[in-house]
Amino acid sequence: MTIADNSGVGIGLAVFFIFWVVIAIGSLVMLIVALIDIVRRPEWQWKLAGQEKVLWLLLVILVNFLAIPSLIYWFNIRKKLQAVEEAAANGRFGPGHMTYAGWEPLPVPSPSPAMAPAGWYPDTSGQAPFRWWDGARWTEHTSTGGPPSP
Repeated sequence: MTIADNSGVGIGLAVFFIFWVVIAIGSLVMLIVALIDIVRRPEWQWKLAGQEKVLWLLLVILVNFLAIPSLIYWFNIRKKLQAVEEAAANGRFGPGHMTYAGWEPLPVPSPSPAMAPAGWYPDTSGQAPFRWWDGARWTEHTSTGGPPSP
């Protein structure tokens, strides 16, 4: 073996070492960025996106070989979470909050006698388009067409 042969091996090892260091640092940076993004997102976003926050935390922390789980999260799951966040900001889910059972809209307040006289009003229960308010409470009478005459 000559000196020229040894210099080629040395350069190859140096390139391999530099490549390995870049991959390791990139994986670590991606792990940190993904963890910060996962932790800052509220639980209701995860539920509405059909994902599990704890699962993705464990995948990113424990199985972060070459940052593959972090990259999957960043380019796939994060897009779903952002879509849910944008939909909620635009009011697509209506006013409300997330519970363990799912999205729970805020109750629509019933008109009080001082606020609304007896008449047909949009049905807040969603069973029919209109429901009769007798001036004190909602009745069982509903209407599927326009507000009928009393």
